[in-house]
Amino acid sequence: MVPYPWSRGLYLWGAPIWVPRDSDEQALEAVCVELETTLNRLTDQADEAVRRET
Repeated sequence: MVPYPWSRGLYLWGAPIWVPRDSDEQALEAVCVELETTLNRLTDQADEAVRRET
């Protein structure tokens, strides 16, 4: 996405999520859930930070 000129933007990032090479399917699923939770939390934080009152 390319923002409009003079629009607001925000970069957020979370802690690294490491996946061991020898992870089984259950461990991979747990990492996927952790990733999804982290991305949802960061999205909520970004939305709140740039939200404008109209």
